Amino acid sequence: FRLRPGSAPPDRTPCPSRMSALEQSICKYAEEPTKSVVRPALGLTFDSLGEAYDYYSLHIWEIGFGVRYGKSRLNAERTMCMHEIVCGCSVSTEF
Repeated sequence: FRLRPGSAPPDRTPCPSRMSALEQSICKYAEEPTKSVVRPALGLTFDSLGEAYDYYSLHIWEIGFGVRYGKSRLNAERTMCMHEIVCGCSVSTEF
């Protein structure tokens, strides 16, 4: 594996006045109903990896698939700095 320089930020401290990505999606759906409630968009932010996983899990469940954790990266301090969330049907093309 390759080490990545820099440090990973810790999970963001939840703020009661900040709406989560799921709450934002539900509000958008209430204003303008569409085929699916959860609609990912550029610029979404999450307080933790678990929150992101749950959000995309709901989105993919509406479509009919599942999600799983994919590749992850550690930086020089051995702290996780990246973790992919991928479709449960995806396969690796690396040999």
